[in-house]
Order: sequence, then structure tokens, then C-alpha cells
Amino acid sequence: MKNLIWTIVFVIISATLNAQKSIDALFDKYAGKDGFVTVTINGNLLKLAALSDEDKKDSSLPKSLTQIRILAQENDSIKVDNFYDLVIKDLDLKQYEEFMQVKSSGQAVRMLVRTDGEMFKEFLLIVGGKDNALIQIKGNMTFKEAKEFADGAKKDHGMNLLNNH
Repeated sequence: MKNLIWTIVFVIISATLNAQKSIDALFDKYAGKDGFVTVTINGNLLKLAALSDEDKKDSSLPKSLTQIRILAQENDSIKVDNFYDLVIKDLDLKQYEEFMQVKSSGQAVRMLVRTDGEMFKEFLLIVGGKDNALIQIKGNMTFKEAKEFADGAKKDHGMNLLNNH
């Protein structure tokens, strides 16, 4: 019985690490390459930003984010593999809940979240095809914080990944 429990724990940890490896590999492959932008914001800077946002009454940055990573293709003339296909093939989709999926001619967008009870642990936005982008947000967010964060991002930055072209 003890061996069975350890085997299950090992399988769960391995699946989590494998999914993370595919995302890490994509960031590593394109970080610093011409035509791509990578942004990584880690824990302490996020905490500092959340503290400075507390002064604003309409602050939407959750206080317990640990990392935000963004990878985007800036130059459409550079031929690369479809980010969507690269990430999805190695991702254990059983660990994620799908929030949204959009497929159109030459473009795929998928929004996935990993939850633990009432908390979001990870948010993934995967875009591939004509436009390639990957956004990963890690930390602990309540559903309310996640909604406020998404609403604030839309309002402040006019996020529109599907209609760039």
C-alpha cells in the first residue's frame, strides 16, 4: 500500500514537472531571439507592485502572484513553429480546466487554469498560428481577484490577441 501511494505521488509530480518543462523549454528557446519579446516578473517585484497599487482604489493586481511570464512573437515575417501546437502536445490537460478555446482559420487560442479548491494556482493563455504568444501567471488568486485582474487588464491595456491582423 505504501508503494502504491509513493507511485501515485511520483506520477503526479512527474506530470506537473513535464508540463512545466514544455512551457519552460518554449521560453528558453525564444528568449533573446530577434523578433520575440519575453517578459518575466517574479515574486518580489510583484509584491512591490501590489503594495504600490494598494494606494489606488481601483487596484486589480492580486497580492499573492508569484510569477508572470509573457512570450510573444513581434515579427510575423519570422517563420516559427505554432506555439499552440508546441505547448498542447506536452501539456497534461487533466491538470487544467479549460476556460475558453477559439479556433479560426490559421489561429488557435486556449485559456487554461489550474485550480486548488477555490484558488487559481496557474493561468495559461496559449496563442498559436498567425500570432504566437504565451502568457503564464502563477500564484494564488481567488475567483474574485482573477476576475478583477482580467477586467483591469482589458480596461488598462486593451488586450486583443485575436484581432491584431
